[in-house]
Amino acid sequence: FYFSIVRDPAQVAESSFSYFRAAAPAFRSSPSLGAFLAAPWRYFRAGQRGNHYARNLLWFDFGLPEPAHPGQIPAILGQLEAIFPLVLLAERFDESLVLLRHRLCWPRAAVDLFPHNARGSAHSLSAEQRRRLRAWNALDWALYSHFNRSFWRAAEEFGLERLRREAAELRR
Repeated sequence: FYFSIVRDPAQVAESSFSYFRAAAPAFRSSPSLGAFLAAPWRYFRAGQRGNHYARNLLWFDFGLPEPAHPGQIPAILGQLEAIFPLVLLAERFDESLVLLRHRLCWPRAAVDLFPHNARGSAHSLSAEQRRRLRAWNALDWALYSHFNRSFWRAAEEFGLERLRREAAELRR
């Protein structure tokens, strides 16, 4: 049984800009995230060592190829879902752990939750920056959207009220 986790590509990209600034030439040469978003092609060169941190990092982390045609994306994501029948959502981590616990047939006592190394919930991105980051990372957005839908299908099969209740219990 394979599972993974995804995070909103806008948040991934914001974090990447901060954490991988020294490693990604596209980020290193840009004076700020705002400047990068205003003209990403000014700074980004595909294939340049380290620039995989600057675009579609989720897609890269899953080992997916850059598709030759956008029409290939649904088939690629379908194949990925066959390998990963459960993909957790970072933004719904508590609920994700509940679904994972049930898929693995673990007792309640087998899962505990405590935050560690979290940046907090305050994000500095504007709505326009989120939109631009999602557009720049379009493959990541397609991947995230696909697995967001599959997560909520699994949540509905599990029972949304039951999921809310068990997630609240986990937090307690």
